[in-house]
Amino acid sequence: MTPERWQQVEEVLQRALDRPPTDRASFLDAACAGDLDLRADATSLISAYEDAGDFIEQPALTHDAHLLLGNDSEHQLGREIGAYTIIERLGAGGMGEVYLAQDARLGRLVALKILPSYFASDDARLRRFQREAQAASALNHPNILTIHEVGEADDARFIATEFIEGQTLRELIGTQKLSLAEILDVTEQVASALSAAHAAGIVHRDIKPENIMRRPDGLVKILDFGIAKLVEPPAHSSASLTTRTHTEIGVVMGTVGYMSPEQARGLEVDERTDIWSLGVVLYEMLTGVQPFRGATRIDTMVAILEREPARLSEVANFLYPESGPMQHIVDKALQKVESLRYQTSTELLDDLKSVRIDLEAGSVAINNSDSPSQARRSTLSSYLAILVVAGVLLAVIAGALLYRRSLARSGSPRLAEGTSAKLYTQMSEAERLRFVADQEQRISLMMGDRPVKLNDEAVRAIKAFVDHYVAFDNHTDRHDSLGEVYGRAKPYVPLIAESFAARRVPVIIGIYLPVIESAYRDCYENQVGAKGLFQFLPETAKNYGVERDEMCDAKKMTPAAAHYIADRMAELGEDAESVTLVLVSYNRGPESVRDELRQLRGTENYERNFWTLYAHRNELDESFRRESAYYVPNFFAAAIIGENPQNFGLQQPPLSSLK
Repeated sequence: MTPERWQQVEEVLQRALDRPPTDRASFLDAACAGDLDLRADATSLISAYEDAGDFIEQPALTHDAHLLLGNDSEHQLGREIGAYTIIERLGAGGMGEVYLAQDARLGRLVALKILPSYFASDDARLRRFQREAQAASALNHPNILTIHEVGEADDARFIATEFIEGQTLRELIGTQKLSLAEILDVTEQVASALSAAHAAGIVHRDIKPENIMRRPDGLVKILDFGIAKLVEPPAHSSASLTTRTHTEIGVVMGTVGYMSPEQARGLEVDERTDIWSLGVVLYEMLTGVQPFRGATRIDTMVAILEREPARLSEVANFLYPESGPMQHIVDKALQKVESLRYQTSTELLDDLKSVRIDLEAGSVAINNSDSPSQARRSTLSSYLAILVVAGVLLAVIAGALLYRRSLARSGSPRLAEGTSAKLYTQMSEAERLRFVADQEQRISLMMGDRPVKLNDEAVRAIKAFVDHYVAFDNHTDRHDSLGEVYGRAKPYVPLIAESFAARRVPVIIGIYLPVIESAYRDCYENQVGAKGLFQFLPETAKNYGVERDEMCDAKKMTPAAAHYIADRMAELGEDAESVTLVLVSYNRGPESVRDELRQLRGTENYERNFWTLYAHRNELDESFRRESAYYVPNFFAAAIIGENPQNFGLQQPPLSSLK
């Protein structure tokens, strides 16, 4: 195609896109005036544009037109690029074509994004491609697409990522009606991923249904950090984030319909722009329609800047009440003034979780009806359901009270699940290893979903601490005994359970952190000035609302610790594997943990959890080996003892049963 011909195609294309979809065919008939090739080229580009979800990353459409019209993707099938063999084409975007490929080295399928060869001389596009790779590979989160490799082979620049089998949110919205529980689950996972990205100083800037995929097992992944950019880091951030990338003023980047007001105006953006876009996606999942729609792109942008979306109750046939929690969340996410919007994804995540908990309890304000009379019947049914649940709970509580009374009379503690009453000191070496391995898995399940199966080296690391505690307990002339340490925990467990449950943090974490941090001494202070049950430094305590003279107050420190750990979970993840990273970050700091994970991404048998760090501890710095490599094994050892008191001669029930 000659430059003159492309200019003609582009002119027709742009004029067609500025018309309503229903008028485009007649316009093309008139504009092309019998030039069938011109009409075919313009129609092909319009179709590709619409399939891409109105992606208006300027000037990507101009650059990609040659690729779209060339249609040479079939020639890529079977091509080998480095270690990857292309199997089939998956799609295309502003940054190039995406293929399903086979990794010959590890025998796995990957998604291979290839930058077209004629862009190699385009410095701006090349920098964008490199920035996408750097932004995405810097993130380690279960809900963010994993980058395997960034490379160049046979004059092709590529990014190899994990291959996700599943459906995009666009496909899910279009083919099935999502329940509120499913909508909350998807939105929570996306908000959790954005919290991690924002904590790393990265804004996605193109959150939309096409960039969100759900696997068959329900895990949600955010795709394509292709127009992500680093935002200004806080003063205390590491030097690695001090370089800020700027968008040229007036260049609009994003997707019409999902971009924030500040994006539509071409202004600088921060994490609140992603919150807006997620609010649009949430609205669309709830109602089936976008909140801001217009006949043309310009009309849609005007709606974003000047108009308020219809209330959920107007669009969804009374499904979501005017004053209900979902309306509140949507309203706050879609505030046009950034300062009135959710300021962090963590704030949004907290509200979403509250609605989910209410939904599971049957008390969320949603009317699954089409009329007020049906709504009243639904409300009556809800009340009856609540009464039934309350009756069951009363029965459970009564049974628990009777059980505790019988326990007190018998003087024998409850056996932990799956264990015998054999003392640990009486077990053989093989029995001890098996006992520790089994109980580690049990503790992991109490920490979250998808616990990892440990290898022998990791099990032995935990066992070494269990052995240490047992030997330590045999020399109590200078130290508190295990019975004294775990006995001190009992009055604090109900407070811990209440505070940690309120923040959606596994209670098991709150129960056993004080064992290894302070031996449950509420005013203990170490050599560096950390103080209290959870050993906060004064500046950290102050950041979480606790003054220096309040650090011995467990009622102040416990909610602060729960809040702190909840923030780390929002950054690092919530499944059992991620929670091991949360634990080591409590000792080491989240930035260090992320840096260490990045350092190890190319290693063999890489998995995103603490045990990867432990297996490669000799490749990390001395401070990790000295201060943090054994923190998580120590935690598991403390939890194994506290959850199996009868195996260690402790005359008390498991601590988690006291909550």
